[in-house]
Amino acid sequence: MIFLNYLKKLIEYNSNPSSKRFIGLVAGLSLCVYMFVFPSDAANNSVLILSLGALGINAAEKLLKK
Repeated sequence: MIFLNYLKKLIEYNSNPSSKRFIGLVAGLSLCVYMFVFPSDAANNSVLILSLGALGINAAEKLLKK
């Protein structure tokens, strides 16, 4: 129950649900599961590229808002 409340708070920000966070969380978890089930260089690289891309897009959004 505590874990579900934590996930709910993680997805919501100021009582507003964030679909971007939810999709990012699900995509990240599914890529990590894929990486462990089918270990390969391509799986490792895809997790790395998507993680770096998401962090870069998030940083750009914060900078462009100002």
